[in-house]
Amino acid sequence: MIVSGESAAAVWGYPRIGAFPTEVHLTTMTGPSAHNGPGVRVHRDLVPPEDLSSHRGLTLTSPARTLIDLARTASAMQSLAAVDSALRRRPNEAGSTTKADLCHQLGRVTTKRGTARARWVVEFSDGGAANPGESWSRLRIAELGFVPARLQTEHPNPLGGRYYTDFEWPELRLIGEFDGKGKYLKPEYLGSLTPGEAVYREKRREDHLRDRGYRFVRWGWPELEHSERLASLLSGAGVPRLRPAR
Repeated sequence: MIVSGESAAAVWGYPRIGAFPTEVHLTTMTGPSAHNGPGVRVHRDLVPPEDLSSHRGLTLTSPARTLIDLARTASAMQSLAAVDSALRRRPNEAGSTTKADLCHQLGRVTTKRGTARARWVVEFSDGGAANPGESWSRLRIAELGFVPARLQTEHPNPLGGRYYTDFEWPELRLIGEFDGKGKYLKPEYLGSLTPGEAVYREKRREDHLRDRGYRFVRWGWPELEHSERLASLLSGAGVPRLRPAR
């Protein structure tokens, strides 16, 4: 049995917006067609050797195969968060891939189901998105028809080092920031900082950038869940629209 689909995505450590499915997805190349058991969903499909990997003692679909399977079957929101995460990883890091690998994998898909959607996800993906909230933000901005932002723009820190902005519209001197709670609460984002220190550092960062003439617009999960709120924020900040919302 081969760990596949959303279960393979979980093993590779790709992020998911919302709860992970309770069923384990497995693929077999022999035996009867798709059959299920308690907490397990088994699919029958061809998985050639080049689409197989081993990770954490499990046999599972390769990163590229996993991501294309996900992009063909899951929502754009979920699959984009996973693909962005894979592209962001270092070349030798578990779960990493490239757009070239994904395009190669797409070219080997033998069924049309979900292929057009997967191709769009691959084309739109960007490893510059630092977390699932930024991936979903990019998707929402596109769905709402706004001019796309530049990701992870570098700015000098007057106290030393560099700042990186989530989203930026340089011609508007406008910086967009996705503010999820994780930035101030989760150890993987805090590093050695306390939550209070993280908030203070973020305030100093914003003050320095405002001193250079930049404006800020901030949003979080509620604005992504209710996209009309994000549209109102971006319109109020002067971000132009290329077309009406989809």
